[in-house]
Amino acid sequence: MASKTTGTQADIFARIKTDHDTIRSLLEKTEKANGSGRAVFEELQRELWAHSKVEEGVFYASLKKVKEAKSETVEGLNEHHLINGLLDELNAMKTTDSGWKEKLQVLGELVRHHLDEEEEELFEEAKEALDDDRAAELGSAYAERKTHIMAGLAPL
Repeated sequence: MASKTTGTQADIFARIKTDHDTIRSLLEKTEKANGSGRAVFEELQRELWAHSKVEEGVFYASLKKVKEAKSETVEGLNEHHLINGLLDELNAMKTTDSGWKEKLQVLGELVRHHLDEEEEELFEEAKEALDDDRAAELGSAYAERKTHIMAGLAPL
């Protein structure tokens, strides 16, 4: 079942998938920068942090009473926690520090696993629980919150 859009209105699944694609791209750029990519790492960090907060507040919150999605949602929250911990550790290091590249590799593996699992498993469970109108409503809420959070996280 494909994500639905009405006009320019993207549903929650399309919004999250767009974020996931952005995160994958930023992760790849950070990995390819090979130690010289502090700016792109900081962009990746902002994107991951904003995405997880909005996803938890809009998407996961809408699924908290859906029995079929409960396990995947709890797992997603735990993965967000692990991702944020790795981001904090990487942020405290210089990109030239011993171990930075390896820690970034672990972050990449965890993030890619998390994104794939959401798209392949959680989305399917959520599509059973959310009708098209609710998915569109959540998509709008997601977009609005994400815009505000990203503005607040923009570098000065």
